[in-house]
Amino acid sequence: MTTRHPSVSPTRIRFGCRPMVAAGFVKRQGQDELFDAVFTHSEPRTVLMGMRGSGKTQLAAAVAARCEEDGWPLVAWIHAASRKEILAGLYELALRIGIDAPKNIPLEVIVQRLLDRLRSAEAADRLFVFDNVENPDHLRDLIPKGTGVRTLITTTRHLDWDGLGWLRLAVGAFEREQSITLLCERTGDTHREAADRIADALGDLPVAIAQAAATAKQGGYTLSGYLDRLSHHPLESSISRLKGADYPDAVGIALLMAYEQVLEQLRTTHPQRERIAVSLLDALSLLAASGLPTHWLLRLDGDSDAVRDTLSVLKSASVIQESSDGTKTIIHRLQGHVYRETYLNDQKKLDEASARTAALLSGIDVDRLENPEQRRHETQHLIEQLLSVTSQDYSHSLFSEPQVSSKLAETLHDATSLGMSQLALGLTDSVTRACDALGPHHPDTLASRNSLAGAYRPSGRLDKAIALYEQTLEDSIRGLGTDHPSTLTSRFNLAGAYRASGRLEEAITLYEQTLEDRTRILGPDHRSTLMSRDELAGAYREAGRFDEAITLKKQI
Repeated sequence: MTTRHPSVSPTRIRFGCRPMVAAGFVKRQGQDELFDAVFTHSEPRTVLMGMRGSGKTQLAAAVAARCEEDGWPLVAWIHAASRKEILAGLYELALRIGIDAPKNIPLEVIVQRLLDRLRSAEAADRLFVFDNVENPDHLRDLIPKGTGVRTLITTTRHLDWDGLGWLRLAVGAFEREQSITLLCERTGDTHREAADRIADALGDLPVAIAQAAATAKQGGYTLSGYLDRLSHHPLESSISRLKGADYPDAVGIALLMAYEQVLEQLRTTHPQRERIAVSLLDALSLLAASGLPTHWLLRLDGDSDAVRDTLSVLKSASVIQESSDGTKTIIHRLQGHVYRETYLNDQKKLDEASARTAALLSGIDVDRLENPEQRRHETQHLIEQLLSVTSQDYSHSLFSEPQVSSKLAETLHDATSLGMSQLALGLTDSVTRACDALGPHHPDTLASRNSLAGAYRPSGRLDKAIALYEQTLEDSIRGLGTDHPSTLTSRFNLAGAYRASGRLEEAITLYEQTLEDRTRILGPDHRSTLMSRDELAGAYREAGRFDEAITLKKQI
């Protein structure tokens, strides 16, 4: 007999940052069937399948919003572009719900404890949305089940979802009348023939139709005027298609015209804000497709009011949007793709954008926050971004920026010190990327590997920590020399790992060498020297060498 736990949580949990449902959301074909599945059946598993820009995420957001309005106890939005992002999201949800998560228990085990809790909980209406599933295998063994649990995923992947036990709903283009109505109503122009021709050129793709209406309205164009600009835009080459996208070339032009118009308007009225807008679009198109914390973006320029006004202009032009809770700013994946393919289409511009984006990440200072919970949230945001940069092929140029590798090392260290070592271990592939980009002997590469080894220790994987510390020390000596600060740090950390594993004599040898070098290079009273002396004294004491330990303690 299955033991039933009380409901998952006594309070309502709203987890994750879903996009805001657009004003004037257009009802979609199949929407009634979707809402019926979610709100009538007790445990449906539904997949929304369609090309980029078809409005899958907006439809899922509309479902989530309805669930929230109806007071469902749990509504969770999980970004699902990679398995590591899914696991990280579910792990954080487990902590929110109150699942016990000791530091030495693997993240995957904690997630399974969450899923077990859901299966055995009392019946309750709960929704899980997995947005932008790139590979169904990423969801293996991670689908929530339980009485009252509804699971909804969005994907571009055309598979035999029916055979896999999912209700498959295709999300396609607007019906032509929907496109015409939207264009006419949002622009206030009743020229239906022009609206029809725009819709035809854009293949009735929802994201492009909505963008065309916003661009025409903000630019003060009639629909005929917009059609003329769309038809005669001097785009030098067509924009490559994303996987799962089959839309006309005019779609790329419509999305390009949107941000071109904003930049042109700002160039004329507020040149400083044009520069800010470019920096915003750089960061949003190169970092996590799930969005960026808005408070990060406000630090892009010394004048936060100017940044806020620029964000407002981009939002009013529908180039970007915000999350439902207002904490994140998001660029549509298709809009981000067009920006990268057009504005960042040469190496110089991409290098400049990567440098600006790296500087943004580098400026996130967790240490300035006094509240531990705030520090944890900020570190969690950084982990989310680094996971996305690792999984998104188009973001890999960022790892060539030393500032990103430096921030990676810092984030690993902060996460470990805040008790988030299991989340930190998700960044293993990020460390590999940084090493590939900068080389194994670069100081920032060595720092990130040291920090990763430091995350292995509290996670109960001392053997992995020792192996990584040993390799890092060897590479540090070879690349930087025996007296470099990074080498001294690597030797000190390896000594600590040896000590923790009971290899006291090896630890003492390394501690003695480190103390000698730090005393010679940094001086006897330097903080690092004092730390080395204290650790060596502790190792002497554990080895029964009490006289030597006492002598060292007197020197501290």
